[in-house]
Amino acid sequence: MNNDKSFKNAWVKSFAVVTLAMGALAQVDAPALAQDETVTLRMQRYTGTEEDKIFQRYVDKLSEASDGRIKVNMFRGGELVPNDQMFGALRAGTLQMIYGYGGYWGGQMDTAITESGLPLAWTDLEEAKELWNERGFGELLANNYEKMGVHYTVPVFGGKFDLLSKEPVESLEEMGERKIRATPSVAAVLEKFGVSTVYIPPQEFYIALSTNAIDGLIYGGPYDYSVLKLNEIATDYTNLNMLYPGFVDNVLINKRVWDKIPEDLQNVITEVTAEWADYRHQKFVEWNEAAEEEFTIHSLPESDQKRMTEAAQSVWDAEAKKSDTAAEAIETIRQMAKDKGRLE
Repeated sequence: MNNDKSFKNAWVKSFAVVTLAMGALAQVDAPALAQDETVTLRMQRYTGTEEDKIFQRYVDKLSEASDGRIKVNMFRGGELVPNDQMFGALRAGTLQMIYGYGGYWGGQMDTAITESGLPLAWTDLEEAKELWNERGFGELLANNYEKMGVHYTVPVFGGKFDLLSKEPVESLEEMGERKIRATPSVAAVLEKFGVSTVYIPPQEFYIALSTNAIDGLIYGGPYDYSVLKLNEIATDYTNLNMLYPGFVDNVLINKRVWDKIPEDLQNVITEVTAEWADYRHQKFVEWNEAAEEEFTIHSLPESDQKRMTEAAQSVWDAEAKKSDTAAEAIETIRQMAKDKGRLE
């Protein structure tokens, strides 16, 4: 959201949102669609112009697989509503479909933060898929979203989430000698090992690193760091094994809208979204692999991962206290960590 918009532009945008809401509510209350009718969905994602191509592929695939009966009008992040209001707009019907990240609505839903990724909750793609598909985590999330009037399709597994630093880091002890930028949940883990942490937004990364205000940061993978041109001032990259996939997005649809879509088109949406989610994850893999040559790669020992998993329990416990459903979600994650030997 641009905070420098003029009053006139803000008023125009507010009027547009109200108009969209009225139209959406009218469509939500409409009768179920006939088998041969076209489904038109207004969708907003949280990403910008840099991902136009990959999201156009999703729109095109939905149209092709449905013989033109599914039409998605795609909007970029912030174009209709601010990103942190997307979930509320979806529930109200202003938006009918979103590509989102649970971290945006952590205050509105008890499992949203856990879904988006807690430190050491899963450490590879196979673990994450097992959690969602075999251990009931995906079903738990779907049921929880349904209670809020939202249909959950599939998880969209993201890319890497590791450390970029100006000097090599190959142990927690070495990390303790540096000042690291980290999110609050990651900071809560690292601070138990004497690591000094601070939170700063992405737009300040370059200056903070170049002026030695920080010695490193935990934000993404090689691709993310190269896009931000941070490889110009820091080239040591450490695989933390703290969380991979490093974030989990989702594709959500207003439940009242979903229930009025013919079953055959529901199946198309589910199948195409699942295929596109896999494609999107593979693009993250390719982008990161291509960018790795710009960095010197290091790793933490496996023993440090086990120590961090133990330290992360306080973060997991805080999420579990939000509700019985949240507690069930955390217990599912904890049991998997035990089964994988990462937790006693």
